[in-house]
Amino acid sequence: MHWSNSTHDPHENSTSEPHPWLEEKVYARLRQRTVDLVTRSVDALLKSKQRVSLSTVAAKSREFDEKGISESAILDNQEARAYYEQHRTWQGNRKRRAKPLAVASPAQPGPVKPDRNEQRTRQRYLRMSKEILVERLLTVERTSAEARERWLAQQDDVLTWRLRAQAAEARLKEGKKP
Repeated sequence: MHWSNSTHDPHENSTSEPHPWLEEKVYARLRQRTVDLVTRSVDALLKSKQRVSLSTVAAKSREFDEKGISESAILDNQEARAYYEQHRTWQGNRKRRAKPLAVASPAQPGPVKPDRNEQRTRQRYLRMSKEILVERLLTVERTSAEARERWLAQQDDVLTWRLRAQAAEARLKEGKKP
């Protein structure tokens, strides 16, 4: 059977024509979620008289939704960007000074490299607010406690299997003796 060029293969990935159902059921909802989170985050920052920037809006959004929104999502969504730009506290071309970092790093710190520049890390921590440092410390402590619990559970399993192996070896030795 010969397929002509006019017949569309349903399994072919066509990027030229988006699927209308994707637009309606997926993308529109995601765009609206971004707008809602930006609005709630900006309003909360204004209410608490905090700086409104891409980073603070993204960080605040994680308080309303675990996943939050990224800075690029704010910029790529026209409605969300317009709302952010209307309320941002950014002020033109001033000389930049080292300011305390409102949100320097994610609440969930990633792995620490053994050869990192500790002096640079120390400077970054000194610029963080006490509240951010406390949150970071609590997260690290929680992660450490969870890792310890997992390690202890694994050690229990290892001990259980070791005792079973010793018991099985003892039974084998008894079975071989005449």
